Amino acid sequence: MREQVRDDRHPCGAGHDGSGRERLARRHGRRERVREPGRECDAVARRERHRQPERERVGGQVGQGEPEPGPDGERCQARRGQAVHRQCREGPRPGRRPRRRGPGADRQARPRRSPAAPAPTAKPGPVAPPPPPAPEGPHAPPLQSSCKPSKPQPDEAKDAVGAALTAAAGQARTLTLSSGGTDKLPPLPVNLVKAIAWQESGWQSGILACDGGIGTMQVMPNTVSWMNTKFGTVSDAKTLAGNVQLGTQLLDWLVAYFGDSGFGGTYDLSPDPATGKTPLLDLVISAYNAGAGNVHYNTATDPATGATVGSLVIPNPGYVANVKALMASQPWNKAG
Repeated sequence: MREQVRDDRHPCGAGHDGSGRERLARRHGRRERVREPGRECDAVARRERHRQPERERVGGQVGQGEPEPGPDGERCQARRGQAVHRQCREGPRPGRRPRRRGPGADRQARPRRSPAAPAPTAKPGPVAPPPPPAPEGPHAPPLQSSCKPSKPQPDEAKDAVGAALTAAAGQARTLTLSSGGTDKLPPLPVNLVKAIAWQESGWQSGILACDGGIGTMQVMPNTVSWMNTKFGTVSDAKTLAGNVQLGTQLLDWLVAYFGDSGFGGTYDLSPDPATGKTPLLDLVISAYNAGAGNVHYNTATDPATGATVGSLVIPNPGYVANVKALMASQPWNKAG
């Protein structure tokens, strides 16, 4: 086999022997098999003849081999089809960002975006504690700031207070409606009247609270003038009989208000035989303390059964629980 000698002058490169036979050539330390070198060399020769004028125009003139220095002292290199690179020869055009001279030249680090903060999540609030058990002793109104309840007049005896409450609860009253009609109401449960009086004042008939509540039933001055126009009577809140009369009249008005608006004119305060619940009684007790405007009874029709289902909105469930516990325990019978 004839020795293959590299001929740099030949356009095909290393190992051409001018023949069309299959041969072995050494390139980059490896031995490769080259087939049909005659055809490959002809194609390479054509490309070299086409690019020969471009290589000679490196310095701006044909035949000049030294590259032309650019405005910044660098040697301008020829690009494809261009005699001298315009940017290298004339400098960068105004208003344009100059090209980078290397893969990492003058590279500015882009500011990294900080990761987005996680969305705040709502935490569950504390669970309200259960209402405290009903007190065994006499109840005193809660203190407001540094104010203390006063005693403008002495308290009546507990037996006298109990008798007055029993008499006021047993009256069947006639309510004068705003439309001009009247509404007859049944007597109130005695234990309900006595429990509210015990919760409000502990049966202290001469007490005056800091918020303006008067006497045994802690009737407010505005309630006094309002109730004196609803039942055809005029009562004095500073007397024991007048005070319990005004308090029981307010209870009667609340029974009529919620009974007509949510229970179809039914005024029965006893528990429901089917469920054992007392929705009308709970509404009346809550509204006596919080006001009728803050207590609501909402009704909805169950699509499955067609029955009307009611829900209570009570802002003071602890007060309601205390009064109902007093109705069951009756601590006034144990007090001396």
